Amino acid sequence: MLRRYREYWIDQAEWWCSRTLEWWAKRLTAFYFGGAIIVMGAKFDDLIILKLNEMGDLAAGVFGPLAFLWLVLGYIQQGRELRISSEALRMQADELKASVQQQTALVEAQQDSLRNYERSLEPLLVLKYQGSKEIEGEFYEQFSLINVGPYCEDVSVKLSVDGVEKYPIALEPLFREVERGFYLPDMDSNYQKYELEIFYKKISGRDNTQIFDLTMYHDEDGPGLRVKKRPMKA
Repeated sequence: MLRRYREYWIDQAEWWCSRTLEWWAKRLTAFYFGGAIIVMGAKFDDLIILKLNEMGDLAAGVFGPLAFLWLVLGYIQQGRELRISSEALRMQADELKASVQQQTALVEAQQDSLRNYERSLEPLLVLKYQGSKEIEGEFYEQFSLINVGPYCEDVSVKLSVDGVEKYPIALEPLFREVERGFYLPDMDSNYQKYELEIFYKKISGRDNTQIFDLTMYHDEDGPGLRVKKRPMKA
């Protein structure tokens, strides 16, 4: 019995505490206004003999507290609406930020996909040294270029010696597993490094370059040439 009685009063307290300021203000206004009417009704004979300015003072005195109450309540309500509006703006800003981040991630994913696609179109070039060959009394270094990747065209090779570039040599388009041969001037400088650039156009229309480092050497077995391909840039 005592437990139910206690729970009843706890529920009542929670219900009264859950009422809003507007709810209390409306009931206080009605109570105050009703009380004022009762008092003025009891003093009706005294009211009808009051002068006009005295009636105004009476009305100001009676209804002034109500006006002040609703003025304060209006400020409170305005502050509450401003907080709600600020919260809504903050949520919109968070949503916009999340949307921008999502779009940025989507663009980055698309760019990564395009880069991966471009990488998949890169020809895989293999340069082989075939030795020296005499042609009309002049010695040349013979090379072969093999493509084990996708097709490329507008192929040309250009040799650089100590930073000085030689005239480029144009080659036919390179299909997969196709080999193209070409000759370069005699490289007889011991341990001198050369740079051979291969220019080409992929099937996507983009131009690119692959570079090979060439090093001449002489040992007990005679002269030779080392070929080393540089890693391609990402």
